[in-house]
Amino acid sequence: MTGNDESAASAEDLRKHLDFIQAVVTRMSAASSATKGWLLPVVSATYGYALTKNTVSVALLGLLSVVLFAFLDANYLRQEQGYRALYDAVARKTRPVPLFSLAIEDALDPTPAHSTPWGRAKGRMQKWFPGRRVWCSWSIAPFYGLLFVVGVVVFVVAR
Repeated sequence: MTGNDESAASAEDLRKHLDFIQAVVTRMSAASSATKGWLLPVVSATYGYALTKNTVSVALLGLLSVVLFAFLDANYLRQEQGYRALYDAVARKTRPVPLFSLAIEDALDPTPAHSTPWGRAKGRMQKWFPGRRVWCSWSIAPFYGLLFVVGVVVFVVAR
């Protein structure tokens, strides 16, 4: 095998790695859309029933579903952003990412070993709970915020 063949294989491996990462980003985006799609009939049914039957508990169920679906969608967005960072790190070669790795941690700054217990706990929380940047994004805050406000109005009217 000549030197040119090795570089061609390496470029092909890089393209395939980027394809794998892009496939995950696409799945996260599709899951986010599906989350929104599933929430709309749930909210329509709960809010509509709560208004027609003056049932506060069903209005609360609708509000709870908005919160639950918002959390799911925010996590999809957080994961998607992580994979986009991984894609950038692989494409621009700004970090040493193992070939075919799909670990988001490879694209992020590691938590310093000398970090305080609070800092380590905060780092673990960020793995599971989306940050302010995600919650305030254009795809989360306006959509779920509006549905939550509508739910509060339905709750007040149903009382």
